Amino acid sequence: MRYVYLPVLCFLVGYCSSVSKIETLNRSFTKPKFITPEPGESEPLPSGRDYKERLVNKSTPHFSLLWKQVPEEFSKSDLLLLEEKVLFPHNKLGLYKKAPKDPDPKFSESSDLDLVLELSLTRNAERHSIEVQYKDPVLSQNFGKAIFVFQEEKEPTVKSVKSFDVFHGKRQLQPLTGSVPSYFAEVSSPSEDDLRSYFTSSLRGNVSVFSTSPGTTIYLDGVEVGKAPLLSYQLINGKHTLSFAKPGKDPVKRNILIRAGKTTRVFQEWSDDISQGTIVISSFPPGLDIVVDGQKKGKTQYAESGVPYGSYPIQFIRTKNDSNFEYAKAGIKIRPKQITSIALPISLEDGVGWESEEFWNLTSASPNFSATFPGKLTFAKNKDLPTGWYGVYSEDLIPDYLEAELVLDLVKDLNGAVGLSFADHNQNAILVYVDKTDFHIIKFSSEEKEAPVRSSYRWDKEDELKGRTVKLSTDIEKKMIRLSLGNKTVEELPWNFETFWNIGVLTPHNSPVTGTPLRGVKIRYPDMVKFEERLQK
Repeated sequence: MRYVYLPVLCFLVGYCSSVSKIETLNRSFTKPKFITPEPGESEPLPSGRDYKERLVNKSTPHFSLLWKQVPEEFSKSDLLLLEEKVLFPHNKLGLYKKAPKDPDPKFSESSDLDLVLELSLTRNAERHSIEVQYKDPVLSQNFGKAIFVFQEEKEPTVKSVKSFDVFHGKRQLQPLTGSVPSYFAEVSSPSEDDLRSYFTSSLRGNVSVFSTSPGTTIYLDGVEVGKAPLLSYQLINGKHTLSFAKPGKDPVKRNILIRAGKTTRVFQEWSDDISQGTIVISSFPPGLDIVVDGQKKGKTQYAESGVPYGSYPIQFIRTKNDSNFEYAKAGIKIRPKQITSIALPISLEDGVGWESEEFWNLTSASPNFSATFPGKLTFAKNKDLPTGWYGVYSEDLIPDYLEAELVLDLVKDLNGAVGLSFADHNQNAILVYVDKTDFHIIKFSSEEKEAPVRSSYRWDKEDELKGRTVKLSTDIEKKMIRLSLGNKTVEELPWNFETFWNIGVLTPHNSPVTGTPLRGVKIRYPDMVKFEERLQK
């Protein structure tokens, strides 16, 4: 019977495949390379993709309300009353901007909003609970949550004292007339300190400062704030000046731009620190213990400056109930006057949003092209581009069993070409080049600067919901890397598991993508995910 079903099985597999092999494109491609941006005193420039990147500091947040959930048949007058009661404590903290009745995609930008209060109303008997989510109007981050609870009263509690209730309007106190059959007494509400912290967070970002000399003194806008390394120092959004000083050296100034809700990373290199570097170690999600050369250093995200150059063993550890569980280990090399970064994406979901921005590095510091993370990875072309590749690379990844999934948008939404790069530290690389309908695969050896297309494929049928998926998985036992387009494996190639490697999302100079080339990215180490799940149980 197996001989009867085998042809049928092959037919079904072929029929269900996402792509078909086509004639190989007769063309060569240059190998992508990473160019480290040079720090300097140049003026910081907003990306142009996010209006909250401001050169001028802003001290009073602008906010608006957005009802996300309202029970059916809830009267409009009662809803307005509850809205006014919620607004009352917030009006002291910021400037309210009323949203238009008809949705306007430009409202947030034209009103210069810093905060959107998303309201969800639930009813339980005579009580009404309003959950408020304090959200960034551009990014997908949430600054906090609060709950207001009101008791519905049909009649005033003390008739002899007042015949009608009074509530606070936007401009004046307004009487509650007989046309409104009920009013609401406040049962519970968040503290003013909590609300103030949410509003403050909408205007503040962080800066982390590293230096080749850990004792470097750091000044922010002329005021001393500490010594390097300085981690996640909070300051108001806008333009700021950092100054660095150490004995025997002239002070150095650096202009930076702080975006609320984000962390800006700055590295100060001193010319006489010829034998020291900085190490930055991340995990996604964070919270793993870091052990370097047998010494427990702290938890991810972890950074240390002034580390002597050389090779060090590193371990990612989970401590639970006085027991230590090793997730991964690797050897790292500290280079003089450089930041050595390594990341462990145990499970990095939607890995191109603002939450994982520190996972990515720009391929170059060209002012002609920008890559930003306003909730998604966004590419913008400002001027004609010099020859090369532009976009982002991931931090170095530990060579282990890894799965990565990058979802491209549909053909109709891809207004240029995009390249997905997988490269190790020995300069071996695989490039998936996508030009509208076709996928071309190129493999570079460590010596090659240019290589021809290895194979080409075309998407058979696009799924409006799923997009087009490129999957990458490693087989550490067979020392292979497996590349799939949709549900079809198209290449199995030998791979080096003795060195770190990274993933890049790029676009070429001669056909640059603008907008959001990806719907999402997932990167994870499956064995570590399973291990984490077992530990939690």
